[in-house]
Amino acid sequence: MKIPHYLFSVLFLCLSLVSCIEEQDFDQADDIVIEPTLEASIFYFETTEDVINSNPDPAGFYTNDFNFDAFKDDYFSDNVIEGSIFYQLENTTSKPVIVTIELIDDGGNVLDTTVLNIGAEAVNTTDVEVFYGGTSARPLDIIRNTSALRLSAQNLGDDTSISSKANPKLIFRSSANFKISVR
Repeated sequence: MKIPHYLFSVLFLCLSLVSCIEEQDFDQADDIVIEPTLEASIFYFETTEDVINSNPDPAGFYTNDFNFDAFKDDYFSDNVIEGSIFYQLENTTSKPVIVTIELIDDGGNVLDTTVLNIGAEAVNTTDVEVFYGGTSARPLDIIRNTSALRLSAQNLGDDTSISSKANPKLIFRSSANFKISVR
C-alpha cells in the first residue's frame, strides 16, 4: 500500500505545531555586561646626569605641570569602574633621587600624591602601581577630577659626581589601566 505524499506533509505540519519551542526573549540583550579595560601611556620623562648636576636647587632639579584632561572626559568619568596608574623609575646616575607625582584638579588642588625613591646607579627599577576604585582605599573621584599632573624630581646627592656607567640617565615612565562599563 502506498501512502500519498500529501499525507506526510499534513502529518509533518501537525507535528511541527506541537513541537517544543520556547518563546524568544529579545530583552536578554539588556543583560549583557561589557567592561573593557583601557590601557594607555601617560607620560615619559628622561634626563641626563649633566642636567641634574647643572641645577643644584635643593627644592628639586625639575618641576612641571602637565595638562591631562583624559580622565575628565564625560564618557570616561561617567563609566569608569576601577583602575590603576603604573609608575616606573630607572636611575643609572650617581645620584639618589626622589620623584613626586601629584594629581591636580581644575582649582590647582592636589588630589593625590605618589612619591618614588630610587638609589644611585640602581640595579633594579622602582615600580609602583596605585589603584583607584574597586576595593582600593583610593576613591575614583580622584581620577574623575584630575585635570593635570605635576612631576617633580629632587637630587638627594651632590652636584658634581658622575656615574661610571655609560650615558647615565634618570628615566620615568607611567601608564594607566582602567576598566569602564560600556553597558
